[in-house]
Amino acid sequence: FLMWSFAFLFLTALFSVGFGQVPGGLTDVDVNDKGAKIALSHAMDEYNRGSGDVNLYKVVEVIKVQGQAVEGYKYIITLRIARTLCRKDSVIGLCSITNPALIYRCTFVVWSRPWLNDWQLLEAKCH
Repeated sequence: FLMWSFAFLFLTALFSVGFGQVPGGLTDVDVNDKGAKIALSHAMDEYNRGSGDVNLYKVVEVIKVQGQAVEGYKYIITLRIARTLCRKDSVIGLCSITNPALIYRCTFVVWSRPWLNDWQLLEAKCH
């Protein structure tokens, strides 16, 4: 009986902590995760729409994606972007980078409530 009690307590503690994840804390997300890809696409669309530049920016490299459960899901995406030769009305996939030496490191924070089809870019910092 004592052994079963110990096993039950151990498993309860293990599952309640989520295998080392703190509830509400940041966790790493695979860059190929469907939600992460949608969040990144939304963030780039909003970034390009809001930038004062006449040209598009495109992703050069996704460095890291983290997530947090907060009345939906918050994605924190760290990436590198570059200005392209294409105007904003162009197809981004066909655009080449203007100057490979001018690559910006950015952090985008996207809040999602996919059940409402609601994706919001909360923050975009680039340097």
